[in-house]
Parts: sequence; C-alpha cells; structure tokens
Amino acid sequence: MKFKAVSLCLTVALLAISVFAQGRGKAEAMINGKKISIDYGRPNWGGQDRLAEAPVGFIWRLGKDMATHIETTGDLTVAGKAVAAGKYSLWAKRTGENSWALLFNPKTGVWGAPELKDGFIAEAPLKLERTSSSTDLLTISLAEAKGKAAIKIQWGNAVLSGSFDVK
Repeated sequence: MKFKAVSLCLTVALLAISVFAQGRGKAEAMINGKKISIDYGRPNWGGQDRLAEAPVGFIWRLGKDMATHIETTGDLTVAGKAVAAGKYSLWAKRTGENSWALLFNPKTGVWGAPELKDGFIAEAPLKLERTSSSTDLLTISLAEAKGKAAIKIQWGNAVLSGSFDVK
C-alpha cells in the first residue's frame, strides 16, 4: 500500500513539473557580447487566431500569467530610443492590419489583468506574417542578425518579427 501511495505522489509531482515547464518559456542570446533573455508564459493556441481577432490599438500582455519580461546586460536602441540595460516588461500592440509593435515598459512583475495601457518607453515595429507551419504554444526566439537582436514571436501560424540594436 505504501508503494502505491509513493508511486502516486511521484506521478503527480512529475505531472506538475511537466505542466509548469510547458507553461513558461525562455529565449536567450548573446549579441555584441551582451546577454539578452526573455522569460514568458506560453498560452495554448487552441485553434483560435487571437492575433487576427485583436482590433487595431489592442495591447496584449504578450504571453500568459505574469507579463513577459526582457533582461539585458547591454543598452538597447529601440526604433531610435535609448533603453538602458536592465529589466523591462514586454507587450505587443496591434498597429495595423499586418503590423504590430513590441512595447517596452519599466514596470515589471505585472500579473494577469489589467494590462498596462501607458508608461511605455520604446516601441519596435513588428511585421506579421503567416506560415504553413503552426505551433500550439506561444514561442519567442532571439538571435543575432547583423549586430542586432532579431525577435520572432510565433503563435499558431502567425509570426511577428522585428529587431532592435544592442550596444
């Protein structure tokens, strides 16, 4: 009987770890000798194209649960605006039919609703593209591209992509 109880506890613990691991994602890159990392929640696509459903002007807490945050050891230049090394929350705003913007906010630790509507210090333009491949869980990737940080955000068959400078 004790073996069954221990076995059940271990199974539940492993399942909880597996669910939690799927719920968070991390993207990291070294660009110009500076470390950039993004920590984000990974909502499930569930067959609904929520990016297409969002009206122009909508600001999304990019991810789920706690707001996505970026931490950088180097200063950034985002669409011509200086962003000092440090930690920021990241948001996405729909700016047009096929365009979004990546918004940087110095307020971190934001959890759930309400989403922030102001206080953003920089916006990087993002291009919306559709792909033939689809991902159920939101996925963010970072890579070096000609000395810049290239970011891709994929959810379903939608990919938002853009870049910013790293000093």
